[in-house]
Amino acid sequence: MPAAAAISAPSAARARRSPGARGVSRVSFRGLASARATAASAPARASETKKPRLVLFGSPGSRSPLVNWWLHELGVPFAPRPPHDSGNPHPFGQIPALLDFTDVEDETRAEDDAVKLWESGAILAYLADRHGPLDTPARRADAGKWIHWANASLDPCLFRENDRGQVLDTGARVRPGAKPPRALERLEKELARSSIDPRRRGWLARSNSRSDSELDAFGDASFGVSDVAVGAYLLYVPQFFPEVSFARWPNIVKFMKACASRPAYAEAYGEDVANFLVDKCAAWSE
Repeated sequence: MPAAAAISAPSAARARRSPGARGVSRVSFRGLASARATAASAPARASETKKPRLVLFGSPGSRSPLVNWWLHELGVPFAPRPPHDSGNPHPFGQIPALLDFTDVEDETRAEDDAVKLWESGAILAYLADRHGPLDTPARRADAGKWIHWANASLDPCLFRENDRGQVLDTGARVRPGAKPPRALERLEKELARSSIDPRRRGWLARSNSRSDSELDAFGDASFGVSDVAVGAYLLYVPQFFPEVSFARWPNIVKFMKACASRPAYAEAYGEDVANFLVDKCAAWSE
């Protein structure tokens, strides 16, 4: 399992730590050269004409493991690097950040020709396009709308931050007399549609699979990047706030359990975390 992947069991202290925790670094040519060497050492699939050469800058407890998750789903090898590494391409030294040297042919131009990406949503969309199944504008749009929704609407709903970016509470905690968050209510209805629309069968975007015949209920063929974008944020909540229940949203719970049960999720976040989340979802379903 690649490093920088596992998150330990939730604790009260970590319940106050933002999943968007960031590191600060400075980009340097030496850092890029080191990153290229690290990417070149990553194992490649024999079937690749051009072997992927990716470097992911991140750390446990940040948003970066959700990128690890998607890379494991794709079966694309990558080299993990810490946030403060001098090769981090993010202009503000934040994480996650990605360098892709796959298409670099002239190593003397690697600093200019490597793909440099930051922000989790942008990285997920790029990986699904460059190394995944999003091979048409329609497929990219179908998945992209959920990636943007996860970052623009779901994230601020689930994680209530102060001015310093510290997470103080979650919108999933519905207090007596309060209305449930609109974002979660809408997601619950959207996931419920899978039971009456045979083309959609559980996952969020039809374009995750290459044909309608590949769709199945929470199956491998229909799983895609939109599910990683939404599922990762939902699954952070019980890690940081284990006392908060999702029982009022049974379709979201089913979706969360299916995500946490995937082998690639356990590879990214750790077996202990995955098992903890599956058990949580099972308890909410009783």
